Amino acid sequence: VPPEDHNLDMMIKCVRSEILPLPTTEAQIAALAQFVSDKMGGRVSREELMHAPFKLAIHKLKKDLGTNVIPIGLIKQGTFYHRALLFKALADKIALPCTLQRGQYNRAWNVVAVHEKPAPGGPAFPPKHSLVDLMHEPGALYEVQSQKAVAYQRL
Repeated sequence: VPPEDHNLDMMIKCVRSEILPLPTTEAQIAALAQFVSDKMGGRVSREELMHAPFKLAIHKLKKDLGTNVIPIGLIKQGTFYHRALLFKALADKIALPCTLQRGQYNRAWNVVAVHEKPAPGGPAFPPKHSLVDLMHEPGALYEVQSQKAVAYQRL
């Protein structure tokens, strides 16, 4: 039986009441990205990643709990992996389609499908798939395979 995560339960309630009612998918993505960033320690510059206390905070939680299984709601300083996992969990709760993708060195990210609004009488195009920035510019979307998306996925 997994440990209860009351913090995650509270986050789900908040997301359902504050983010789900937003009028567009883009607004929901941006708000959810900012919410996750705020819960996981806020914006982090690339320079700060080199001196990040994230590993120490996670290690301390593992030691305090006496387990390697940490409820996601307890993490207050999360890096790429933790933020992407929380974004995916919360997105699923509000039916916001996204994927959780994992790279090397505990790097993870989310990809969302964003539909462009067609011009009146114009054709509807397939959705664009974009990576969601949860670290450096929370809420920014980078088209998959773009230079910014590739940089986000690497050290």
